[in-house]
Amino acid sequence: MEPDYKRPFDDSDFRGYFRWSNALTKQLGMRLYHACHADELREILEDGELGLRSEWALELPEHGTWSAPGSWTGLNYFHQGNRYGPLLLSFPLNVLNRRNFMVFRRVSDRSRYFFIQYEARIPIYSFKKKLWRNVKPQSYFLHRKNSLSMAPGAIYEIVVTEPIGLDGITIKGVKHSSCISRKCGGLKASESRRIAQSIALERLHSWMKLSGRYEEFLEAFPDVVGESVDLDLPDDL
Repeated sequence: MEPDYKRPFDDSDFRGYFRWSNALTKQLGMRLYHACHADELREILEDGELGLRSEWALELPEHGTWSAPGSWTGLNYFHQGNRYGPLLLSFPLNVLNRRNFMVFRRVSDRSRYFFIQYEARIPIYSFKKKLWRNVKPQSYFLHRKNSLSMAPGAIYEIVVTEPIGLDGITIKGVKHSSCISRKCGGLKASESRRIAQSIALERLHSWMKLSGRYEEFLEAFPDVVGESVDLDLPDDL
C-alpha cells in the first residue's frame, strides 16, 4: 500500500468542510511551510507566487480516481530534516484566510490531517448520511487557553488549489535528510544554506538591475566590473 500522503483521498477518510477564518489563523499563530529544490525556488520567485506545482487525487464513488492541480504545504516544521526539499519557504498563515477546505483524516503510525482547498459548493462525499457536513477546524488541534497547537506527533498537510503570493515570506536552507522525489541524494543544512545564499544574491543582482541603480553603481565604481563579492553572512542564517 502507498504511504498516506500519496494515496487518493476517499470517503473513508472524509470528515467535512470548513472555511479558514482569521480567527483560526490568530489562534494557531503559526507559519505555513513549503519545501522545494533550487530550480523550483527560482521558478517560484520568477513567477512571484507559489503556483500549482503538483497534484492531489480523489477516489470518486462513480468515476474512479480523479487528480487535479495543487500545491502541497503544511504546518509542521521538521527539525530533524525536511524530506521534500532543501529550501524552505515560510508564509504568513493568513494567506489561507477565506479559503474553503475539505478535511480528511488518516491514522496509521501517526495521525495525519489533510486540509484540501475546495471552493465548489457541491458535495463530493457524505458523512454518516449527512450530505454537507460543516466541521470546526479547531477540533483537530489541541486547545491551550486562547490558542491552538498541533497534536503531538500529528502531521498537518494543506493542499492549496489557488496560487499563494510571496508577500511576507522567508526562505531558508534546511537539512534535507533524504529526498522523497529523488531529485537529489539529500543535503546537509550547511549545503542548503549556501544554495539559499546563492539564489538570494541572484535576486539581489536582478533587483538592482531592475531598479536602475545598478548602472549608476557601476558608473561610480567601474573597478568592480567582473569582480565577485563575498558577503559576511551569519552561520545560523
